[in-house]
Amino acid sequence: MEKAKVIHVLYSGLGGHGNVVFPLLETEFGNKHENRVVFYGVESVLEGYKSNCDHLAIPYHAIEKKPKRYLSAFNQFKRILAQEKPNTIFIHNSELIIPASKYCKKNPDCQVIYIEHENHASKSRIIKTMSRYAGLRASGVVCLSEAYAETLKDNFRIKVPVHVIPNGVDTEKYTPNLNRSNSPVIFGMASRMIPGKDHPTLLKAFKKVIEKYPTTELHIAGEGDTFSSVKKLATDLELQDNIKFLGLLNVTEMLAFYNKISIYVLATKSENLSTALLQSMACELPTITSDIENNRLLITPNETGWLYQEGNVEDLHKQMCACIESLQTKSNIPKPARAKIISHYSTAQLFLKYDALLTQNN
Repeated sequence: MEKAKVIHVLYSGLGGHGNVVFPLLETEFGNKHENRVVFYGVESVLEGYKSNCDHLAIPYHAIEKKPKRYLSAFNQFKRILAQEKPNTIFIHNSELIIPASKYCKKNPDCQVIYIEHENHASKSRIIKTMSRYAGLRASGVVCLSEAYAETLKDNFRIKVPVHVIPNGVDTEKYTPNLNRSNSPVIFGMASRMIPGKDHPTLLKAFKKVIEKYPTTELHIAGEGDTFSSVKKLATDLELQDNIKFLGLLNVTEMLAFYNKISIYVLATKSENLSTALLQSMACELPTITSDIENNRLLITPNETGWLYQEGNVEDLHKQMCACIESLQTKSNIPKPARAKIISHYSTAQLFLKYDALLTQNN
């Protein structure tokens, strides 16, 4: 039986798209279908993404877009589609939904599925436009949670099927480090450094933490638009001796990051479904994040982690200190957190749901 050809379109730089696409391609999905990857964005393709494609023997294309200039990029994508002749296009990077849906209209044997990654509250005008367009013209839309599917339906006139498929992590790769020393205690956060991530609140709360626990460290991984301002704030708060900026980490380096830190903190103003939270919970790390709606899907206080009031420095400081105390008393919170990931957010679940999506739509 001939394999279906599937094209995955994702952002070329650091972001959550790669944390969905590559774990999926590492499952049986990668063997069962003929996969291609298209990287698209204003940034060059991450070397780690290229290495992933080479390791998995998956051909890829790269479209480097100039800021606010779409026509050339659209034409490049049209040529790729004409060359590859896919059966299914998964659009993780929203801007290419327009040429993808037009291609499928001319080629009825092809379907385009749009994956909603970004929380509605943080969407720019252009992303909202693409969501609206996808709800009318795509073959289907994937949301990462039931709650977000309802949010989408409330805000847009959706005329296509909506499917709920949460992100997944490889729970055989992201595992507990049984030899973790926790001396010194190290807090860690890994994310794109953008306005939606609340590094300032984290740094101000951490400043209060080291007044009580002076040897505590904070390791921040990632790059982005706010990197310079966050680093300046760290200097202004005189945190140089307790904070490390690690830059952009590849998959291997991220595993080492989770193995080294004691507590994971995701300080954020908006999320859809954070892969970083899934990874930290799978590693049985004590995990703290803001009490926004989609984080509450994962974190139940005193059961699977800790929540702080979004933007509240004092409350985040309180939860960080509570986590340090949990390490000293050997709290068992991380174990039910990992159990939740295995049950609901593993790559095994990811494969079954995406494979079923292809089967029912072809």
